[in-house]
Amino acid sequence: MHPDPTQDEATIRAARAHSNRSIARRNLLGVGDSLAEDFVAVIGDGSFVPSRAEYLKLFKQGFDAPKTSLSYERVTDTVQVSASKPLAAEQGHWIATDAHGNVAYTGTYMAMWEHNSDGWKIRSELYVTLAGH
Repeated sequence: MHPDPTQDEATIRAARAHSNRSIARRNLLGVGDSLAEDFVAVIGDGSFVPSRAEYLKLFKQGFDAPKTSLSYERVTDTVQVSASKPLAAEQGHWIATDAHGNVAYTGTYMAMWEHNSDGWKIRSELYVTLAGH
């Protein structure tokens, strides 16, 4: 579908890095940059997040309470770009740390990226908590 899957992978990895930096800086607009308008997610505790707005609301709640909320980093392990559809699969692991920098939770994730007129955007994410208190 895309003539240069290596470039697509680099673009997706760069968008994820931007999202991570935005979380670290508590920049809600930056977190939203990579999310498709019809984004949905299942977060680490199994809760379904039905919309982009609801997902960003969860981040805003955390950003508004920096002393008690967790910060998240997603580490991309692989990106596979579809040869037949404007889609890509990102797999990786995530780390949640508390305000003191202590690891609270870790797990794995999968993201479906979709290429549209706005470029590569995350259509859906699935997070699974594998360790933590």
